[in-house]
Amino acid sequence: MKRIGLGLLVLIILYSVYYDLTIGTLPNGLESTSTQPVEEVTNTDTVMTSDIEVTTPEIIEPYVEVMVEPGYTVLSIVEHLHEGIVPFPASIQEVIFDFKELNQGIEPEMIQIGETYKFPYYANQ
Repeated sequence: MKRIGLGLLVLIILYSVYYDLTIGTLPNGLESTSTQPVEEVTNTDTVMTSDIEVTTPEIIEPYVEVMVEPGYTVLSIVEHLHEGIVPFPASIQEVIFDFKELNQGIEPEMIQIGETYKFPYYANQ
């Protein structure tokens, strides 16, 4: 009888870990984000080669401005912006690098509640 009870306990624990990792149990509170429309910025550099003028566009990723509220992290906000996109279009390192580039080098750990930051949006990948 103890073996059956122990087996059921192990199954319940495994199922709850699976449920927590796939669906989650804690609300992330991102339903009411204040976002502005996505803006795409392009910069063109003109290069002179002999008598031929070549224009090379430098595309900067689009971004969304979000005001940070308690409990938000850079990754949770970016994941919420890309909700429903599987697989996620960028690695964690790319998200952190792009966040720093968009926000003048601000570290993701240093974001402040109530401040508005630019978060990368990977729509075209």
